[in-house]
Amino acid sequence: MTESNATHRPGLAFRIAVIVAVLRFSIPLMVIPAIPWLLSRNITLLVLLRPQKEFLLLGAGQSRYLGEPAILALLTAYIPLSVLPIGAFYLVGRQYQHVLGTDAAPRWLTRMLPPRQLDVSVRMMQQRGPVLAVLGRLAALPPTVLAAAAGLAGTPMRRFLLADACGAFAAFALVVSIGWTLGRAYADGAVWLTVGGAALFIALLTALTYWLKREADRNGSIT
Repeated sequence: MTESNATHRPGLAFRIAVIVAVLRFSIPLMVIPAIPWLLSRNITLLVLLRPQKEFLLLGAGQSRYLGEPAILALLTAYIPLSVLPIGAFYLVGRQYQHVLGTDAAPRWLTRMLPPRQLDVSVRMMQQRGPVLAVLGRLAALPPTVLAAAAGLAGTPMRRFLLADACGAFAAFALVVSIGWTLGRAYADGAVWLTVGGAALFIALLTALTYWLKREADRNGSIT
């Protein structure tokens, strides 16, 4: 069986990938109503269910200021939804490459992978290749959409997943280091320094994201 034919005949691995991708998309949405409670009661569980930089930042700050959660606990919570499902989204992008971004795409797929975000991500992937996985992790680009874009653009899977893993752990180390530093400043009574540092960090992430998208927009749409 050729690689082309295998792509068009979904097997068990692909069906599992779809289930993993749907769970990865659904779990962070379902936890939204519980965010206020989790912020005050269990930041580690919040990181597990919504592995976002903002919550990692808060978790690291709490770790320095309150002595908990442990950084290892944050890392353990970060991995399941942030790193492990990325291969599933790559496979979904590769399998549905002929319909993604078109009206023929299933509705559930367009909800998980919004056409506009996917279009921009594919163009960025075509320009920068797997290095975008690292930049995307440091910026505010959805890693799930980038993974699907990598599959759609034909980026080699091993190279992409390796780059994404490097980017994920680099982003974790960066965010936790900044959160720990800001938590120390808060513990020392420098509240405004803590707030200003957090705001500056978010602004830098936003600027990097804007720059990447602007560079992609210069080359026009792929659709």
